[in-house]
Amino acid sequence: MRHIQLFLFALSVMSLGVFSACSDDDTNGSGAMIDENEHTYNIEIAGGETFSGSVPKNTGGLYYPVSYIEYNEEVGSKILTGLLQDAGKFQFGIGLALDNNNNPSIQGSGPGLTFGEWGVEDKYRPVGNINMDLENYQEHSISLYGEEATVASYTLSFSGKFKLGAEGDEVNVTGKIGVAAP
Repeated sequence: MRHIQLFLFALSVMSLGVFSACSDDDTNGSGAMIDENEHTYNIEIAGGETFSGSVPKNTGGLYYPVSYIEYNEEVGSKILTGLLQDAGKFQFGIGLALDNNNNPSIQGSGPGLTFGEWGVEDKYRPVGNINMDLENYQEHSISLYGEEATVASYTLSFSGKFKLGAEGDEVNVTGKIGVAAP
């Protein structure tokens, strides 16, 4: 009887391992890997320059928020703002209005999308209209430094013409930013 129990236990452990290996699909349907423990970025600039990497979503045991959500009376909609920094490598700033369906747009002279090398003053900024797609958007309430805040997790894909600083040439850019949930 003891051998049968050990055999069933071993079979259960093996089945669980096989089930976990087969069901652990970390793709978003496009073949790209999603890591729920990191904020990710991948931006390709025509001419060969690429910014790609990840930042842990937790630092010092606390959630590192990248994007905040607030309602803006002036714009009449929610505003998605934030900053993703990969120290020594990369910075990405976001300031987008969200309509009732959470479709992003750049309003007025707000920051829109800016990105570039970390610690360098000149950043890439959109030139004219850009295409943006916000997927897997979710809002989360968190307590940050004793205050309640609303943050968002999402995947933002964008493409269009961007310019580096005031004097740079217009270049085509495609990018994807993944912001992990708390």
